[in-house]
Parts: sequence; structure tokens; C-alpha cells
Amino acid sequence: MIINLKYYVVTIVAIFLAIGIGIFIGIMMDGQDLIVDQQQQIVTQLQLKFDEFKQKHDELQERIDFLNIEREKNIKFIDKVYPEIVMNKLTDLDVLIIETTEDYSYLGLYDSFEKAGVNSVSSLLIKDSFLINDLSHAQQIAIDFDLNGNTVEEIQGQLIELLCNALVSGNYEIINSLKEKIMIDFSDQMKLPVNSIIIASGSIDKEKNILNKIDLPLIHYFKNNSIPVMAVEKTSVIYSNIPEYKKARVSTVDNVDTVIGKVALMMVLSGQEGNFGEKETAEALIPEGFITIE
Repeated sequence: MIINLKYYVVTIVAIFLAIGIGIFIGIMMDGQDLIVDQQQQIVTQLQLKFDEFKQKHDELQERIDFLNIEREKNIKFIDKVYPEIVMNKLTDLDVLIIETTEDYSYLGLYDSFEKAGVNSVSSLLIKDSFLINDLSHAQQIAIDFDLNGNTVEEIQGQLIELLCNALVSGNYEIINSLKEKIMIDFSDQMKLPVNSIIIASGSIDKEKNILNKIDLPLIHYFKNNSIPVMAVEKTSVIYSNIPEYKKARVSTVDNVDTVIGKVALMMVLSGQEGNFGEKETAEALIPEGFITIE
């Protein structure tokens, strides 16, 4: 009797276990179908998203191509009318471009001044060696140029003033001495004195040593001596000096490597004031026009 009861119990358990396994297998099979359906839905949604993205991409590419074509047309138009815009607008000006960095070249500005009919345009490059780095170097410079400063800062300031005085008075002896010591370089046809100064620069280091030790002292000197001075830089400079130039209250052009920037430069030289260009510091792209110089 006991054996038969165990047999029935085992049988019943086996039956229910088989039923449970069957139900589990059925659920798993249904679950797999559900998972396959969900994956198919995801694939379909991704395909739709991809098609939508491709359509938007194609539309944007068409827009880009259209804008590039329009840009090329605008550039050609500006190049055509540019000479007419600046033609003989700056007669009787003697302009000096002072490049205070060897990292960027501003030779491309010369053609603009020729079109504008300036009396003369000269260029002077202040080389990196113009910066005094130690006291022994400063003392030697003080001896060479008869300066009386005691510190690096004092002698650097006196050297800047010496250069500015030479540019304003037309002292070629000092200018040539600085060139012989490879501290500056200048165009062979440089004409002094001048009546308009352009500071052309741009920093490659965050400390902006050239800006603080050369650019700003130059600007302050010319302003204090009532000589028109402005500052320009290229769109590609790593660290812009325009914010500091604005604080010094001089007019600026931050895209002088473009045709529009060159026109803005000419307009500022004619007497317009402000900060122009493409960067955040610009107040407008370009001045309203030329001021006729009598």
C-alpha cells in the first residue's frame, strides 16, 4: 500500500512537472516570436530614420552647394568693384604698417593702398629679438643706444620710445642701427615721417607678451602725440588682440585678410571710427562709407 502511494505521488509530480515544462517551453517559443517581432520593428524604425536623415542630408548638401556658388559669385563681384570703391580715396596719406609679430604676414595690404592712391606706404617689422628677456641683454641695449633705465621693463619702454621718436622725426640713423642689430626690418622704400600708423599683429600665446610690451606702448605713444593709429589682424590669428585694442580706444579691423576687411581698413584711414570685422568684438562688418580727405 505504501509503495503504491509513493508511485502515485511520483506519477502526479511527474505529470505536473511535464505540464510545467511544456508551459515554459510554449512561453519561451512565444517570447522568441515576440522578440523577433520587436527586433523587426526596431529595424523598420531605423530604416525610416535613416531614410529621413538621408533626405535631410541631401537637402542640406544642395543648400551648401547653392551657397558656395553664390559665395563664389559674391567674391568675383567684390573683386571687380573693389578697385572702384577705394580708387584714390586716400590721397596725400603717408602710411606706415608696423608689424609687431613674425608669426603673421601682412604683405597683402600693399596692393590695397596703391589702389587707394596713398602718397606712400611703408612697412616695418618688429622682430622677436626686439623683446628684452633678461637684465644683461637690457644693459647691453642701454649701452648701445645710450638709455638710462635700470630694469628690463624700464629699458624696454625706453627702447619703444626711441623707435617711435625716430619714426615720427624721420631719424634714419636710429632706424638703421636697430636694423643692423636685427631688431627690426623695413622696406627699402620706407618714407619718414608718416601721418597714419597701422599696428598689424595677432598673438600665438595666451600671455600676449608682444601685445603688452610692444603693441600697447606703441599705441599709447602715437595717441599721446596726436598721430592717427589703428590696429588690424587676420581672421586666422590664434589669440585675438582686438579686446585689448578696444580698451585702448583705437579703431580696429579683425578680418583684414579679406577684401571686405581691406575696404573697412581704407574707410577707417579716411576718418571713420569703430571696431569692424567678423569676430564677436566687432560692432559692424564695415563702416558706412569713406570720409573725404581734403
